[in-house]
Amino acid sequence: MFRRLVLLLSLSLLACGPVPPLPDGGTVDSGVMLTDGGLDLNDVSWLLPLPHPGQQSLLLGFTSAGSKGPLFPRRLYDVLPGLVESQDAAAMFPSWRVISARIDPCFPKEPAGCIKQLRLVAQPIVVEALATTTEDGTIHLFYELTDAEFESARGSLAELKRLAGGVTNGKPLDVHPVMRAEGLAGPYASALHAMISRLCGEQNLTRVAFMRLVQKDVAWRFGALNLVSGMLAADPIPRLSNLTQQGVQEFGNTEFRSGELQPAAIGDDLSVLLSESEMRLTDARTLDRAVTSALRIEHPARSNPLTVDCGSCHVASRALRNARAERTIDTSAHADRYVGNPRFDLRLVDAAGDDPRAMRAFGYFGAQSAFSLRTINESAEVAEALSR
Repeated sequence: MFRRLVLLLSLSLLACGPVPPLPDGGTVDSGVMLTDGGLDLNDVSWLLPLPHPGQQSLLLGFTSAGSKGPLFPRRLYDVLPGLVESQDAAAMFPSWRVISARIDPCFPKEPAGCIKQLRLVAQPIVVEALATTTEDGTIHLFYELTDAEFESARGSLAELKRLAGGVTNGKPLDVHPVMRAEGLAGPYASALHAMISRLCGEQNLTRVAFMRLVQKDVAWRFGALNLVSGMLAADPIPRLSNLTQQGVQEFGNTEFRSGELQPAAIGDDLSVLLSESEMRLTDARTLDRAVTSALRIEHPARSNPLTVDCGSCHVASRALRNARAERTIDTSAHADRYVGNPRFDLRLVDAAGDDPRAMRAFGYFGAQSAFSLRTINESAEVAEALSR
């Protein structure tokens, strides 16, 4: 609830006055009428379709640049550890492409307050067996927006909504339905790329997070760095006693999970859900604590990036879904279950399904879409707030 209140407060400060209702129930936002009830999940979070072989350039790369400079300059990229096992990081630089984007009016900052942001996720795009797929590594880029830039972004959201018509209304978060139909050279993708190029670049890049593949299908490591005086500095991971990287290990598969966090947060029982044998044998009280932990991670008002470690955030949704299939777990009335506005379809419909190796929060595992319920729920909060 606190996060929602902060979202609404920040938006009220941006506006010149209350947003007047229209006779048909829509709103006026940044001078553009939204007559369909407002923004939906796919209007504030965008998972771009993978390009056809040979068309990788239709996605933005790290050298793509607007008035704020390249999205991610080479000198900063070279600071990161190698992100894909057995791959030369320098040679991979041209293959990284932006595959998803999100807008956030209230990313938490320390010790208090909000940062207005556009966030991009990039993965290496490769062609295998005449089909486009991705390598199992991720770079997450955070761009801070001024009040004026955020208002400009809201104008772009209204234009994108106009281009989408009603196609995004009531749809679950997934590969964007308009870009999937039009392709990456269509009007919608072109307008989205124009917004990103206008508002994102080296000048307002503030943070970089990564997921690196240490051993194929077995081991991954997460970390984050803040951009300070033009240099990247490792940021301690929440709940992990100043550690700057965290591992996730998985020896199981979709039939039988056998994973662990390295390390897990002290006093948190989420790790029970990562091991099939432990999850099946644990007592009801411990299982309930583990389920509660997962639900709180999925709930935007119960946790945030300053209070949850990277690994837990990325594994919680798939681990909880697996636990529901193996144990009798009813969370329908749980106090920490996110409900949200009923006009949003909050189902998790990604193609990766129950594969425990799909560590992605909003991207691709190979050629399969893969994201978390946390991303869906945050998108609902942002869409509802920006629709006011």
